[in-house]
Amino acid sequence: MAFRNATTSNSAANGLQDKEVIFPKGPEDTISALRWSPVSNHLAAACWDGKVYIFDANNPTSTDTIKGVAAITVGAPVLDCDFSKDGAIAVGAAADKKIHLMDLNSSQTMTLEGHTSPVRTVRFVDVPSANAPIIASGSWDKTVRYWDMRQPQPIGALQLSERVYAMDANSSLLIAATADNQVHFVNLHANPLQLWKSIESPLKHRTTAVSVCTGGTHWATVGIEGRAAIQIADEKDESYKALSYKCHRETSANNRNLTDVYTLNDVAFSPTHKDVLATAGSDGTYSIWDVNLRQRLRSFPKVAAPVTSLSFSRDGMNLAYAVGYDWAKGYQHSKAGTETKLVLRCFPKALKEEPTTKKKTFY
Repeated sequence: MAFRNATTSNSAANGLQDKEVIFPKGPEDTISALRWSPVSNHLAAACWDGKVYIFDANNPTSTDTIKGVAAITVGAPVLDCDFSKDGAIAVGAAADKKIHLMDLNSSQTMTLEGHTSPVRTVRFVDVPSANAPIIASGSWDKTVRYWDMRQPQPIGALQLSERVYAMDANSSLLIAATADNQVHFVNLHANPLQLWKSIESPLKHRTTAVSVCTGGTHWATVGIEGRAAIQIADEKDESYKALSYKCHRETSANNRNLTDVYTLNDVAFSPTHKDVLATAGSDGTYSIWDVNLRQRLRSFPKVAAPVTSLSFSRDGMNLAYAVGYDWAKGYQHSKAGTETKLVLRCFPKALKEEPTTKKKTFY
């Protein structure tokens, strides 16, 4: 599957320029995950240096206007992070088998223990039957566990087929991708403690990230094979056609007849446009796609190191991305002095105007 490049969505072509702002120094190692608050311009960055950094990007016009406001000190690599629905609590999933939380108003911290292996991913989820905020965590112990912060032990668990490599949730849908190339679905509004269904991943090789769009109608997955796939959550819904397409590949510098294929490290839907998503790759590039029009909306110049994670702000007008070594080539290629930084790209206009009048083109 190939994508067309948009010719009218480039801001520069319309006399408008994106702005890039580098965040203040903070993370001292590779950033593994980025998440924006759903109610403010606070950004959380989970890092291999054993901390979750919280930045205030309320007025992202220069480095001086972005402030580091808090840090959750874990002491072990932090693999994922998230905010509560009201933005008051930040949470990190760590290699020490624990979930670490901070109340951003009081700076009080706490830990939740119950997993028997490193916690790979964490999300605050929408469970209407609960009378409190609920956290879902996916671990290499082959479980997804649910937590009520008022209790020290998990309030429920799902036993999965293998280690959890990636997880995301939006509205009623939670999906978890496991090491055996399966994708598991949970209807949070019906029964969070029961799998709705499990399918084989649309990708042939290891999954690195998944993302669920606003409303939970469809989801995306990426992996190590230089390919992204997007599918509808409910097969009975015929309003959207599934697709899989190649990306983050380039002609080999040593042989024009060969193609270098790069790992996709992250995928994220825009919270304001459920058809718009961004991908980040080991090739040092990131791109924004319209998966309904089968169109690449934006591509950006290659940076000095792999792009390890990215996340849209709540209004879709800012995209944070992290640059650092992603270990895709193993420890042999880890070099001292590899650039590690966090960057904010600010868009001067919406990436996609609504309603669209462009004709859909399927490839």
